[in-house]
Amino acid sequence: MVETYHLPALSGLREFRIAWIYDKDHQRAKALSSAAGVGKAIGSLEEAPETDLVLIAVPVGARRAVVGPVFARTWHAFCEKPFAATLRDHEDFVAAARRSRVRLGVGLVRRHYTSTQTARNLLAAGLLGPIVQVLAGEGSRVRRTGRSADWYQASAQESGGGVLFETGPHLIDQVFTICGVERYQIDRCRQQVWEGLEFETSVRGRFQLSGGTAVPFAFVVTRLHDTYNGIVVRCTNGELRIGLAPDATVEICDREGKVVTRIPPRITGGRSLFAALQAEWQEFAAGCARSVDFSDWDTGLLTTAFIDECYRSQVAALPDGTGTAQ
Repeated sequence: MVETYHLPALSGLREFRIAWIYDKDHQRAKALSSAAGVGKAIGSLEEAPETDLVLIAVPVGARRAVVGPVFARTWHAFCEKPFAATLRDHEDFVAAARRSRVRLGVGLVRRHYTSTQTARNLLAAGLLGPIVQVLAGEGSRVRRTGRSADWYQASAQESGGGVLFETGPHLIDQVFTICGVERYQIDRCRQQVWEGLEFETSVRGRFQLSGGTAVPFAFVVTRLHDTYNGIVVRCTNGELRIGLAPDATVEICDREGKVVTRIPPRITGGRSLFAALQAEWQEFAAGCARSVDFSDWDTGLLTTAFIDECYRSQVAALPDGTGTAQ
């Protein structure tokens, strides 16, 4: 994440200067610093020079050991998603940050996609009438990862548990952002689990939207089957279909599901993702300049709570289709 996305995005913003890079593997940090031509590699957080903001991008299972030293130095912290392994961890991090008078942010970058903002504006304007149902899916059948056995996503302890934790935060938060979800009720959650790792989650329930309306929803995230990749928001007078790519088009459909028109993104291709990454960094920095106060939205608390409840309320199914309540 750091090498491929955040470093290039930050390097393209003149208001940011990368001072240092830390990794528990010091040689890796040195190689990254040298290759990127930015900052310097440090051996520990304690020896790091003073800075204003830090990016915490370590696997979520190792995050607790990092946030303590960061808060002790009173650095504002931007955390890559998922923010925390559990709702309790999330709330602990938030409480510790507030005690240290530092601001927190989360890398839920799809909030800044043009498609997300377009869909949210269309729904807020009531163009298609009230929302009546929300459907969302992400994933496909993955036959192999191409990764070695020490990949962090192969460990439930390091990655947080599986595909819902790795892929789900973006999809769930994107839906919450588009639809203005304030509360939720999970009626059923079914997961395919193997040796402690979850490879598919299907969940149904109801959302309470900002206007107080309750609407049914259904989500699936998977690495076992091909599925529809996108978000469908059905309204009384039609529906919106939103793709998941950074440069996705928003489709406006009639009541029968026929596409009436398509709204293209402002920026296309690879530049669209980096524009969104830069936007989230600029938003976080602007917030830090204003105040150390932050809201539950700033850290994606509702998204963490939703995922945490999914894991706690699951029916875990084995590959042969049998399952037991957890």
